[in-house]
Amino acid sequence: MARTVLDVSPGALSDYYDWLKAAPAGDVLVYWSGDLQYDRQVVIPETDVLRGNERLRLATLNVLADRVLEDAKHGHLLLTQKRIGTNIFEYRATRRRQPAFGSDITGKKITPHDLVLA
Repeated sequence: MARTVLDVSPGALSDYYDWLKAAPAGDVLVYWSGDLQYDRQVVIPETDVLRGNERLRLATLNVLADRVLEDAKHGHLLLTQKRIGTNIFEYRATRRRQPAFGSDITGKKITPHDLVLA
């Protein structure tokens, strides 16, 4: 069980996908440290040229957090938090075991009657 800390910078989404593809069940990715709910709401005006890198970092965080949540909803990850201090958390995504072919994430066998045509 390995622990990886993701650097939220340009290219972080690609690094996340690389980790997701290669990580065995039980591996942990720390994708943010801080207060995610608050940090995602911070807005840095376009006119603040000196904080352009921070604006890009927060935009990357928003995309990354949305993707991690979506992958968790699809059963690929288990999301947890670890309290580091007051209003400071380590946000973790743990790689889940992939279901066997022909079954859903609960382990239930999928039969042709379970399939829906779109």
